[in-house]
Amino acid sequence: MIPAANRYTAVLDASVLFPNMKRDLLLRFFEADLYRARWTEQIQQEWLTNAIARYADKEEQLKRTDALMREHFEDAWVEGYERFIETVVLPDRDDRHVVAAAIRINAQYIVTDNLKHFPEDTLGELDIERGSADKFLASTFEHYELEALSIIREHRANLRSNPKAPEYLMNLISKGLPLLSARLKPHRDAI
Repeated sequence: MIPAANRYTAVLDASVLFPNMKRDLLLRFFEADLYRARWTEQIQQEWLTNAIARYADKEEQLKRTDALMREHFEDAWVEGYERFIETVVLPDRDDRHVVAAAIRINAQYIVTDNLKHFPEDTLGELDIERGSADKFLASTFEHYELEALSIIREHRANLRSNPKAPEYLMNLISKGLPLLSARLKPHRDAI
């Protein structure tokens, strides 16, 4: 379990910013000060480029999301991490910039859905933990239940499909958030 999330600064990997549902919930939790999220220009460009390539018909919407993230989360951007890249050894060299950013800002956590790319033993030597978006959101919910319930309620209400609570919980599962869905199930009347 992640200790009190507000003591954490977490670097968000492109793999958790690419999916809309995960990105939206992670940013809502960040906006509510439940933790401190950080990412780099390289991370931003990676998820954005991949999303536009996959969803070309939504390019304008994705570019608006990018602009809104830049406007609303000015303090989230990590700079000056490049000098640490060569010191990082990972299975996929292309992911070293994520760890370098975490080193640069002394982040305690990397939120990624590519867990195999970020071995626990390697990160442990740097005093950095890693976990999936689902694990991170579920743990943050445990620590900040009332605040998180309010965020989840607002998130559900803002969805175009306006799902009822059971549908919303199933949607979370289908979007790769089964742990969060399980944590919310006892509170379904409150969401």
